[in-house]
This record gives sequence, C-alpha cells and structure tokens, in this order.
Amino acid sequence: MLSATTPSIDPTLSTSGFGFLRPWWRQPMDNEREWLFFSFLLILTIGYAAFALVSWGVQFHDGLLANALGILAMVILGGLRMAGVRLSRLITALQVLTLSQAFAITWLTGGIYSATISWLALASLPAVLATKPRARLAGLAAGWLLIVGLYVYALLGGEMALQIMPQDLIHWHLMMAIVIFGMQLALLFRLNNVRNERLQRTQQQRRQLRQLTKKLQQTQQQKDLFVASVSHELRTPMNAILGLADLIQHDKKLDAEVRTKMEDIQKSGEHLLTIINDLLDHAQMESGRLQVVQEPFNLHDTLNTAFQLLKRRAESKPLRYTLHIDPNVPTWVKGDSHRLTQILVNLLGNAIKFTAQGEVDLHCSVLAEDGEPQGTVPLRLAVRDTGIGIAPDLQHRVYQSFSQVDDSIARRFGGNGLGLSITKGLVEAMGGSIGLHSELGVGTTFHVLLPCPLSQAPSHTLPAPEEDSSSDQVIRILIADDNPLNRQIVSLQLRRHLPRARITEVEDGLQAYEAVRDGEGFDVILMDLLMPEMDGQTATRKIRTELPEPQRSTPIIALTANGDKDELERCLASGMNESMLKPFNRNLLIKRVLSYVA
Repeated sequence: MLSATTPSIDPTLSTSGFGFLRPWWRQPMDNEREWLFFSFLLILTIGYAAFALVSWGVQFHDGLLANALGILAMVILGGLRMAGVRLSRLITALQVLTLSQAFAITWLTGGIYSATISWLALASLPAVLATKPRARLAGLAAGWLLIVGLYVYALLGGEMALQIMPQDLIHWHLMMAIVIFGMQLALLFRLNNVRNERLQRTQQQRRQLRQLTKKLQQTQQQKDLFVASVSHELRTPMNAILGLADLIQHDKKLDAEVRTKMEDIQKSGEHLLTIINDLLDHAQMESGRLQVVQEPFNLHDTLNTAFQLLKRRAESKPLRYTLHIDPNVPTWVKGDSHRLTQILVNLLGNAIKFTAQGEVDLHCSVLAEDGEPQGTVPLRLAVRDTGIGIAPDLQHRVYQSFSQVDDSIARRFGGNGLGLSITKGLVEAMGGSIGLHSELGVGTTFHVLLPCPLSQAPSHTLPAPEEDSSSDQVIRILIADDNPLNRQIVSLQLRRHLPRARITEVEDGLQAYEAVRDGEGFDVILMDLLMPEMDGQTATRKIRTELPEPQRSTPIIALTANGDKDELERCLASGMNESMLKPFNRNLLIKRVLSYVA
C-alpha cells in the first residue's frame, strides 16, 4: 500500500524497472512544457555551477552554499521528473527554488542596491511553464513582490550587510547575462519549433481536408448515381405491378371477389410506391438536390385533387371529411403543383391515420399581405383533425427523419417516420414554413404558410384525367422500351382508350430512329430513356437533327423511372416535348397522347 507522501505518477512516463535511470534526453517529451522544463534545469544548473566557482574565487561562502544548493535542487527535480512525478508539481517547485536562490543572492549582495536585482526579476521566468493563466501570473508576480519588498525595506531604513564588494560582482554580471541569454534562446528555439510544427500540422490538415473533400464529392456522385439507379430499378417493376393491377381491376367482366382482391393489390402497390418516393425524396434532401419548379397551376384543382386522393380512406372510418377554400383564394398561382399535392397528401394521410372518429378538415385561406412582394399572396393551409394528439414534450420529434413520436405509434399505426420530415423539407424548399398546434387526446392542426406568386391561366392546359377519356381516331403510336412487359402494359393501356390506335413496338433507341426514318410517320412517340444500343435521348437528338420534316417534329414523350429534375432538363434539352414518371396514371397518359393529335 502506498503512503500518503508517495509522489503522484504522470501516466505519460513509465516507471517500470530502472527506466528512471535513463538519461533525460532519452525520456519521451510529448509537449513544449516538458522540453522547456529540462532546458531550464540544464541552463540553471550550468549557471549555478559558474556562480559557485565565482563565489569560491572571491571567498563568498554564503553564495557558494546558495549556488551549490541550487545545483542540488535542479538535479533532484530532474530525477523526480524522470521517476515519473507529475510535471505541474515540479514546475511549481522550480519556481519556488529559483526565486528563493535569486532572493538569497540578492539579499546577501546588497538587497535593492545589489547588481543581482535583475537576476531576481528574471528568476520567475519558469512560471511560463505553468498550464493555467492564474498560476503563470502568480509566479511572475512573486518575483516582483520580492523586489518591491526589498525596495520598501530600503525606504524604511533597513540595513544590508554586504558580504561581497561590488567590484567583485563583475563576473556575476557576465554570468547572469549568459544565463538569461541562454533561457531566452531556449524559449525562442522552442517557440520557433512549435511554430514550424503547427505550420506543418496545418498544411497536413489542409491536405487531408482537400483529400476528404474530394472523397466526399466522389461519394456524393456515387450516392446520386445510386439514387438514380434505385429509382429506375424500383419504379420499373412498380410500373408493371400497378399497370397490370389497374387494367385487371377495371375489366368489366371481372368477378366482384377478384376485383376486390385486385383493389387490395393496387392499394398495397401504391403504398409501396409512396415508401419508395419518400426514401428517394429523403436522399435528395440529404444531398441538397431537392428542387421545386415555378410554373402556373390551378390551385383550386390541386387542392381538390389532393383532397379526393384520401377521400376513400377517410370514408372507411366514421369521419367528417371536409374541404374549405375561402372565396378570396386565387385560382391560378405559380409554384410546384406536384410538390404541393405531396405536402397535402402527407398531412391529410397522417390526420386520417391518427383519427379513429371525429373530423378531418382541410382549410385554405389568404392572410394579410403585410411584407409580401407585389403580386404574391401569403397562402395558409391548415389540416385539422380530432385524433390522438401529441404531447407538448414530444412535439419536437415530429419532423425528425425515421422517427415517430414514440415507439407505440410505429407499432399501432405503422409508417417509416419520413412523411413529416419530407413535408417540412418540401415546404421550406418552396419558401414557406410549417408549424403545429396539438393537445393530447384533443387533436392536431398543422398549418403551412406559403408565398404564392399570382399567375394568369395558361393558354394551353391539359384537362384533368377522367375515367372515360377515349378516342376513335386512328392514331399512330411508336413505343420504344427494352422491357417487353413495359411495352405490353403501355400498349394495353392505350388500346383500352384508343381502340383504333396503330401501335408499333421497338426494343431500343436505334430501332426507334430507324422506324421513324423508314416508316409512314407517327403521331406520337413514347420513348424510354435507358435502352441498349442507343438510349432515348440520343435517339431523340438524331430524330431532331438528321431527319426531314415532318418526321423530325414528331412529338416525343419520355417515359422515365428517374424522378430527378436534372433528368427532365436533359430530356427537354435533347428535344423531347415532355416526360412522364413511371409508374404513370393511365388516364393522364391518354390525355397527353391526345393533346398532340390534331
């Protein structure tokens, strides 16, 4: 058992075996304080030895004793450090011993009148090794307090007994200058090394940061490619699932029981598609690539569409499901109709999910236009429910990704915890804000504030898709897709509404180009993007640049499984008229095809 007087051991030094007997310059010195400590010990030891020789030469016995004790003290401090005693304690001891030795020499050689007063002023220099600013100031102040004490002592008439004549101190002057100069050199040398080391570390850190930035950029590019690939690979089979389910479900000869099962398949597929869209949107938000468009759209139609999408789900419960649009809400505004629909569907879906009975209400109004730019209306959308509500201490969690208010919510109601996180990101991307007011057991109201620039109705608009959209025209349609199932689904969807359509199917972009070049002409081309031999964008550019009229002006609609906005811009830049995202709405496809037929 160690006694209470056992010195504390610095964990940076090993005390096993006879390691403390190794020379000090072979001991590990991990920082500037360690190096300066041993430098001061060496310089002071040499200085004290020189002072002792001078004292012996002039028969200054007290000075010889003081310097001999100083040498002994320096040796003991060095040995204690090599034995593992904590450096901070040895620094304090060094300050005390150095000041004591300097004060003794000054006192014995004339006090305030002594030529060694400068040595007393600089004897507190080891205080710079202290770790805390307060300790450094205290060490420096101690030396000056001793000088002031000698000064006051002299003013009060105190007598000093000179044990050495001033003319015999000439050697002391030189020795003190050399010792002080040596300590200055040690400080300057070490500070210069520290500066160089820090400069090298800074340069190394900059190189590492540049390498890390490059790796992050490469990782981001790989992530973007991964998201695009996942989008294509997931949406392509979903297009087949939902497309076939939709065709079978609307077959009038279908048995009622089978129709019900097909409805369940389609609902499950739509739910899976929602999860896929949420994950892709979350990835885009994380990478800062989530973008919204600014184009005119019918606000009333968008509100009604989002409201109707959840109507059947609301009617499956005893709910009062209502929509209120104030009279002063404008009809046409600029913004992203698709993203606004996504916001409303998320909020209404949550309200219906967490409300067993009562009411769910969507209310659209216009606030006072204070501070809004000219021609912009501050739109307020409120989704109110009488559901389970959210406790005040848990409301901060509703917008966190992959998080539910508590674990029981996920078990009871399901969900991936991304809906409100994505909703908040979409609202902020559109320049708005979202908030909530909720009481546990009473209900919740989410309110969205959006600045919406006013707009005029465009001259050409697509009518809303209707179930009975059809035409008896003879329409020549070219379908280019390397997936046979996708071609079959699009062909079946077109023939359901366009019974006289003449449909040609090809497997890649090169065949599409040759079919347009050698055929009798097409009214519309439905072009996939990722195909072997030649992709859809390259085929479109060849059609637009190498073929004569009227082939080069044939309307081309891109069918893509990549929902990235950059993909749409690339489609338009290659010469395509527009794009549709898989899986697409059957009626909307028919409407867009018919919009290009004279």
